[in-house]
Amino acid sequence: METNDHKIRDYSATLNAKFDEEAYTFYTSKIILDARKKAHLTQEELAKRIGAD
Repeated sequence: METNDHKIRDYSATLNAKFDEEAYTFYTSKIILDARKKAHLTQEELAKRIGAD
């Protein structure tokens, strides 16, 4: 649990950083999804190929 240290922050920058992180994650996952479908692989097959099973 985070505690409040009573410091003033630029929440606009905080929100932008969070949005950038989520956008990058979405973009990366979309690239992987498209490549997996183009290769006609299931998620399970891809996991086995990369050793994540």
